[in-house]
Amino acid sequence: MADATTLEWTKLAFTAIGGAIALAVGLYQYVATSSQTARRPFLEEQTKLCFQASETVARIATTDDPVKWKTAYDDFWMLYWGPLAIVEDRASDKIGEFRDVAKEMVDFGKALKTIDKPLQNLPLNQLTGSAIAVSRACQTLVTSWWDAGILRIPGTR
Repeated sequence: MADATTLEWTKLAFTAIGGAIALAVGLYQYVATSSQTARRPFLEEQTKLCFQASETVARIATTDDPVKWKTAYDDFWMLYWGPLAIVEDRASDKIGEFRDVAKEMVDFGKALKTIDKPLQNLPLNQLTGSAIAVSRACQTLVTSWWDAGILRIPGTR
């Protein structure tokens, strides 16, 4: 009789533990999925604006068409002072501290301002390094949210 009672309690304990594990895994998956779903519109806009910024700085640095250059120039400053600032990466909770994308956009803007008579000196090949730096910072930002920390690929960030 004691063996049957012990067996029943063992079955009950394992069933309870299994149920608790299944509940915990389900809850974790729900929270992870909900969190990702809530962030999706922001991340999509961030990606779109980063691609736009990358294309814009590349066009400023490489085009020899004055009309396209002027359009890209105007687009750069619009992105700089507007929508890109919304999705740029922050270094911390401190106001005014930003990371790579903001820093590289600022550096590109400073370099752009130092060029005398840019429309007479197209293409502005001296800006290609800064343009690549903006693109790489955008790549890092856009791909940073891919790493959920659970299924991390060895050898990656």
